[in-house]
Amino acid sequence: MKKFNVALLGFYDDKGNVMLNKRLDASEEMWELIGGGIEEGETPLQAIIREISEELQYELDEAKDLLEYVESFQLVNDKFEANVHYFKARFPGFNGFGDSSETRVEDLKLYSVEHALSNLTLLPMTRTILEK
Repeated sequence: MKKFNVALLGFYDDKGNVMLNKRLDASEEMWELIGGGIEEGETPLQAIIREISEELQYELDEAKDLLEYVESFQLVNDKFEANVHYFKARFPGFNGFGDSSETRVEDLKLYSVEHALSNLTLLPMTRTILEK
């Protein structure tokens, strides 16, 4: 069983909508929160700042973006065991983001949590977070 540590971020607008990313590498339409693996020697905070920079070309600022550590939890299924660290931040608008090899700005959308849970195919980690 594969084991890993991951940091994820939910950008929320002032109406409570969350930004989701349509995965480029999925065989079917699949939506997720932005984030990724925590590297050796990295804290979850360092990891999410790095991941946002790499994937969105956006320099996350703890104070300006109201970055907040929400929780950590384990997600286990028959394929993997993940230690998930979840952060949330104020949505800065799409204009500050740029494309990367993993993410295209055109694939980022704001959805109400209810709509996402009812109508989108979500990665298990994303679904678990949005259900809480």
